[in-house]
Amino acid sequence: MRFFPFAAVLALLFFASYSFAASPLQLFLSYLFEPDAAVTYSPLLCDGNYYLVSSGGRETYVMDGSNGSTIQELPLLTAMLKQDAQNRTSYEPKISSSILLPSLVNAAKETNETKCLQYIGDDGDPGCNDRQSCLASCFSVPQCDLIVHSDGFLEAVMDWDFKRKDFSSILGAYSDGIDSIRFDPSAIDGKISLLSNLSFLAKNMSQNSIFLSRTDDSCSGKNASLRCYDYCPKIDYSGSLISAQSQELSDLKAALSIIAIQGSRAEAILNQSMENDAYLSSRGKDYEDFRIRMKNDIRALKATSVELAKTVTDPQIASSISRLENISAQAKNYSDSGHYKKALALRPQFYSISNATFEQADSDSAQYASLALEMEKFSEKLKNSAWLIGNASVSYYSANLSALKANYTAPLSPDQISDASAMLSELNAALDAEIALKAVQIGNSSSTPEVPDVQSPRRLPEYAWVAAIPPLAFIAYLFYLRYAKRLPPRASL
Repeated sequence: MRFFPFAAVLALLFFASYSFAASPLQLFLSYLFEPDAAVTYSPLLCDGNYYLVSSGGRETYVMDGSNGSTIQELPLLTAMLKQDAQNRTSYEPKISSSILLPSLVNAAKETNETKCLQYIGDDGDPGCNDRQSCLASCFSVPQCDLIVHSDGFLEAVMDWDFKRKDFSSILGAYSDGIDSIRFDPSAIDGKISLLSNLSFLAKNMSQNSIFLSRTDDSCSGKNASLRCYDYCPKIDYSGSLISAQSQELSDLKAALSIIAIQGSRAEAILNQSMENDAYLSSRGKDYEDFRIRMKNDIRALKATSVELAKTVTDPQIASSISRLENISAQAKNYSDSGHYKKALALRPQFYSISNATFEQADSDSAQYASLALEMEKFSEKLKNSAWLIGNASVSYYSANLSALKANYTAPLSPDQISDASAMLSELNAALDAEIALKAVQIGNSSSTPEVPDVQSPRRLPEYAWVAAIPPLAFIAYLFYLRYAKRLPPRASL
């Protein structure tokens, strides 16, 4: 038996300070379970004042209602649960009734059976053992001597006497080793089988013609099938009692199976006790870690949002931060009211939103940085290709780039970044195509292409790069001729 640690005792004293009427059970439930826990409890039917406490449908503790201690020793808990199971299944009454059955049956049949044995002369030696001895026994009784030659009478006497002996033998076999039914289900099966035989014999003997009279259905009317002698008083062979006891034994077998699992049940309860104890001991630290994580994540995301706002405007970031603040406030409300499980249950949601928000902010920043870098690369490429494409084209592309920068100034939304990147890609593709085309025309004069409106950058079709393949191949061939065959270099334009 384990008692609460010192901290638990202080908690119980605290509860007692404001509610002197609170019982040890109520204090126990208040300390070990949160306010919204689905807790049920019921008294154990065993020696002492013990309660089985369940939470969420799972058996969690067995506690002493007199002092608030919990049962933690497996042998003791198993014994208590077995006693409870025995009491709930009426184990002992079933055992008692099974043991008492033979004496009850014998008592019920004794008087009239003794009379009938006297009436047929079977109450002495040699008794009725075969046809000749049964006939001799009957001759010894005047009234039996008068009727013995009636058609079927002697046969009915012999049939009853033989079945009576079988009945007594089976009832004796049932009594032998009856205590084995306390622990052995197979012994119960054997006793049930014997009771089935007894029940059959009891029913059969009750229809013997030496007991039946004209008032019985089988002896008169259109359903008459027997010659009834009404010779012996009817004997109570306890047919209904035997049938009822057979059912009692079936119930006893079921009870044994329930009692047998109480050891594993006790282990499960102790495991659940340890699990709940572990949760109680760690929930404070777990929540504090969660609270600090929430505080740090929200603070870091706010700082990131302020820095990101200089270049990117993403409403989703602010919305996510607001959701995280709401979760943090909700968790605090839960913890303040003692609902730690609900507070800690918010962790997966908070972590998921927080991680996604950090990733979104990084993605926004990376996309903007990529756009700025691509613009710088485009400017550098334009500068390096000026000698090839000419001033007019340089002016054209410069004007388009300037227009692009003017139309997409920071801070940009993610959609704007995407649009600007797409336009820059088209402009870059057009420049690459013109460089390839002018490379083919080296040494020849060419007209400067018409420069479109700066505010409306021309968009080349997506398949423009295909047109650049032949000029590029030609340029590669010229380089081959120049270096591989050592041709003199051409003068720069």
